[in-house]
Formats: sequence, C-alpha cells, structure tokens
Amino acid sequence: MLIGMKVYYDVNSGNVIVITPEFAGVAVETTKEQDFKLYKALAEKVPEEVDFIQLEHGAYMFDRFEGGEIARVDLETLEPLFNYPVKEDEEPKPPTISLESQINALKQSLAESDARNEKLAEENTLNQIALMELHAMLLSTLPDEGNAK
Repeated sequence: MLIGMKVYYDVNSGNVIVITPEFAGVAVETTKEQDFKLYKALAEKVPEEVDFIQLEHGAYMFDRFEGGEIARVDLETLEPLFNYPVKEDEEPKPPTISLESQINALKQSLAESDARNEKLAEENTLNQIALMELHAMLLSTLPDEGNAK
C-alpha cells in the first residue's frame, strides 16, 4: 500500500504544523484524530483550527530533491508552498509554489503556444495561396507584352 504524506496546517495562516511521513508497503493510514494523539505539535492545537492536505505518495519528489521544504499551504488553492535553500549570492524568498507546479504550468503554456503556432502556420499558408491566386488573376488581366506593339 502507498500512503502519501499529510501536511497539517493552521487554517488561519496556512503555516505548516506537522508533515507526516509517507509509507510504502504494509502500512495503515491514520485518521486526523489518531494523528492528534501521535504528534505532540498537533496535540497542542485546537482541532478546529487545524486542517490537512493529503498528498499522493511521491508527490513533489523533484522539489524535495532540490531541498525544498513545505512551509505553508495556500489557503485559496490548498497547494503546498515551498521554501528552497538560499544560495550565497541570493536573498531569502517567500514560500512559493512547487517547482513541479511551475514545470507543469510551463508545459501547459508551451502546449498552448504550439497549438497557436500551428494555427498561425495554417493561416499563413492559406494567405500565401490566396496571394498567389490574386497575382495570377492580375497577370491574366495585363496585356501580353509580345502582342502589345
């Protein structure tokens, strides 16, 4: 059985309280009530002020590989927001959407651009054909230069 991690967060701020580990193999998924008993950080909170998002097993693997840590949950989209390690010449950045989400958005944008480019190429071909037909029609109306003496 594959069980993804759960991200418990404060419903007012979106700040992460606890992230449960993911499991593969023989495992039993826990309930919110069981997690409140298992994790001290949750036990100290009022249950009505805490919610969680359940991630699929292996979700955001690329982000975690890059050192990203879930810092908050976007309260509008319920997507995790990540902090990434800061390089020496950079200033700290606020939590941002995952690299995985950014890549998926770029893939979607690229696919839409490709579709638009394909449509524009077809329109361009039709316009070129129309111009050639107009050119041929114009040439047919001009007097023949050999007979114009």
